[in-house]
Amino acid sequence: MKLCFVSTKGNVRAAMAKSIFAKLSRIALLNIEVYSAGVQTEREVPQTVLDVLSEKGYTTQNLEPLDCSLVPYEKLDILITLSSEARDRCPYHINHKRREHWVLEEVKDLTDLRALRNLRDSIEKYIKEFLKITSA
Repeated sequence: MKLCFVSTKGNVRAAMAKSIFAKLSRIALLNIEVYSAGVQTEREVPQTVLDVLSEKGYTTQNLEPLDCSLVPYEKLDILITLSSEARDRCPYHINHKRREHWVLEEVKDLTDLRALRNLRDSIEKYIKEFLKITSA
């Protein structure tokens, strides 16, 4: 199974979601290949995002998001958009078993660790609920 998280830039919300999902899906014993992408891709994940993920033991390696145009949409089973722009710009393919949009606020100040932790925890809640439904 293949899943992709897409946000505006891909380097904060989608990168966090990929990291959190990778760990939690392994714990749930699900074999899901996960991607992250942005519609206005920033290749570098800010150090503060990496730090906030590391605080909870999430892997920060290989978090370089794809450009939205490089996502293999036709091969995806699940597409989850994390911003309105991503929702509006990502193509829909008939083979998607599932397409979801999660409402997550953008963190404008990437030095605001409290806001980044809140975002991380929100993403974690969405993913735990998603995995509970998916593995049922």
